[in-house]
Amino acid sequence: MAKETQTAQTAASEAIKLDVRAYPIAEPKNKTVAFASVTINDMVAINGIQVIDGKNGLFAQMPQTKVGDEYKDIAFPVTKDLRLQLNKAVVEEYSAEKDRRANEKASVKDQIREGKDTAKESSAKTAPAKAAAKDTPSAARGKGSKAKASEPAH
Repeated sequence: MAKETQTAQTAASEAIKLDVRAYPIAEPKNKTVAFASVTINDMVAINGIQVIDGKNGLFAQMPQTKVGDEYKDIAFPVTKDLRLQLNKAVVEEYSAEKDRRANEKASVKDQIREGKDTAKESSAKTAPAKAAAKDTPSAARGKGSKAKASEPAH
């Protein structure tokens, strides 16, 4: 009977839908590199999951509260299979989100660079026109005519 229960739990944990969101910390100051939230089967949400960069690599730490001198998990997977599946999903989403943000930053830098190049090209095109305008007499460009018009008529 115990094997049947274990098999049923394994099958159930494989069918569980996990919707994971990860929020990397731009400049982590300790071992916490991100926070995450998980929605399980569109029915239960767990917020405050921490992605920790430990000595054995990244792992998901469930939300905790301090009771006396100890920390206790507020929510946690009951089975080992679900714990492994949840940990894997959180770490993978963190890595994917970190990559997306790195690509987004690179894209913004490229756009800024392209904008500077476009500005340089347009200023290079207008520079000959400005130089030609300096060689033109001021009366031909319309300068000086306001001073004459504002002089009192005698």
